[in-house]
Amino acid sequence: MNIDNIKLRRLKNTKEDYKLLEKWYQEEEIYLSFEQRKISYKEIVNKYYERTLEDSKVQVYMIEYECIPIGIIQYQKISNDNKKLYGIDTNNCYEIDIFIGELRFHNKGIGKKVISLIVNYLFKEKKANILVMCPLKDNIKAIKCYLGCGFEIKNEFKTKDTIGNVQEYELMIMKRINQTPQLF
Repeated sequence: MNIDNIKLRRLKNTKEDYKLLEKWYQEEEIYLSFEQRKISYKEIVNKYYERTLEDSKVQVYMIEYECIPIGIIQYQKISNDNKKLYGIDTNNCYEIDIFIGELRFHNKGIGKKVISLIVNYLFKEKKANILVMCPLKDNIKAIKCYLGCGFEIKNEFKTKDTIGNVQEYELMIMKRINQTPQLF
C-alpha cells in the first residue's frame, strides 16, 4: 500500500524490524501509550513474531516514509469481548492501532495519510462495517489526529492496561455509510 512518499509493508520476522521496534519502545512518548513501560528485544520478538505470519489475527505493517522505517500500523477484527466493552453489536468490525516511532516525523501529517490507507483498505477490501481506535483519554495528540481522519468519539471506557493499571480510553469509531466508506 502506498500514498505519496509513504509505503506500508508487512512487518518482517527479521532482526532489523525487531530492532526498530525495540528502539521505538524505549521512547517514553511511545511506550506510555502502548505498553506502559519499556520492553526488551526478547519481549518484542515474543509479541510480534506471530504477527509476522501471513495468517496472523493481527496484521502489522511497517510505515516507511521516503524509504525510512518510521513506525507501525496494525489492525485486527474486534473480538467478542471487546465488542461488549465497546458496546458494538455489528459484525465485521476492525480495530486499528498506530504509532510513529521516529519522533522527528511527528506532526507532519504522515499518520493521517497512513490511517487513510488502512481505512480505505478495510472498508473496500475487508468490507468493514465499523472501524475503531481507542487512544488513552489523555493522548490528546492522537485524539486530534483521529478526529481529523473522520473518527468520532462515541464513548469513554475504563479497562486495565498491559501492566494491570486501570486506564481511561476514548472509544472512537468510523462507520460505513450506505456501503460507501465515510472518509475524510
